[in-house]
Amino acid sequence: MTGKRKLIIDTDGVSDDIRAISLAMQHPDVEIIAFTTTHGCVSATQAAANVARAQRANGIEERIPIYKGAATQLIKNHEVTTELASDESFFFGRDGLGDQPKAFPEVLESDFSCWESEHAAQALIRLTKEHPDATLVALGPLTNLALALKLDDGFKTQPSRVVIMGGNYYGMGNVNSQLSAEFNFHGDPEAASIVLSEMESPITMVPWEAFILDGKKHEKEVDFHAHLSFGTPLADFLTTATSVGRKELAKADRQYAYCDEIAVSTAIIPEKVIKESMKLRVSVELAGKYTRGQVMVDWTDQLWAHDDNERGVDRTRRPITFVTAYDVHYVDGMVREAVLKTAKK
Repeated sequence: MTGKRKLIIDTDGVSDDIRAISLAMQHPDVEIIAFTTTHGCVSATQAAANVARAQRANGIEERIPIYKGAATQLIKNHEVTTELASDESFFFGRDGLGDQPKAFPEVLESDFSCWESEHAAQALIRLTKEHPDATLVALGPLTNLALALKLDDGFKTQPSRVVIMGGNYYGMGNVNSQLSAEFNFHGDPEAASIVLSEMESPITMVPWEAFILDGKKHEKEVDFHAHLSFGTPLADFLTTATSVGRKELAKADRQYAYCDEIAVSTAIIPEKVIKESMKLRVSVELAGKYTRGQVMVDWTDQLWAHDDNERGVDRTRRPITFVTAYDVHYVDGMVREAVLKTAKK
């Protein structure tokens, strides 16, 4: 990689996102242009406060701008809103970072007024114009990206590429009410549909299956909690941030494995992180009782790719790159290096 990789990161600011953005903040070859925040596991306001706190934990001296974004999904749905507002606290805590405001670095009142006046969607439009070589990384529901697409048609080609943590390709879900939907896409199915169908910049998706299918195998290969014992400021903060989730996972004898970290590391150095991928034409289910938010794959594109005219199949959708396997050892090494870099001098 020549020069620094420019990133704009859209996040809902809970513990796995924070571990992922810490990886980016500490990477020597990365320049983070800005953070934008969205609703998700916590509110966009709480997410912004969490990102501000994370910058202090990472020892960031020149504050990276934060732009607060969408408070709700495009089409407000009581069932979705209730689930997103309450059901995830069992894993992340009410504040998304383990509910320990006095732990390092202590929550400040200023964290809740830290953001710029410009809305996240407008900021995405402007910043991708100013930095056409920037990669846009989306770690939460895609509402801010969808709003940007609708506000400015030119946004569809402005990011050099887009990396999305979310969606699925085998219909494996992690949401109770929509059994086949992944959380971020379930959080705003319409936004996900808009982004996947209208964004013309190259898209790489890290779907839920990239995390879940090899999860148990990876736990035998990597100690996902080892970096928490390194004794650095960032290790202490991540110990706090992941405390509720680790306690919940321990009930099933599981570790807090990498998820959003896969997406951020893919954005930084894809040639080292991605082991296997597929190019798929997809859409998002918007009406199913159990499948709303599920990514629907045109599997016939794989089976009958040269039979378009006879079958009348629509091939106009641009294929999206799906990461289906990643190098867990390489990503773990990136996380460990990030945590060690914050050691007190």
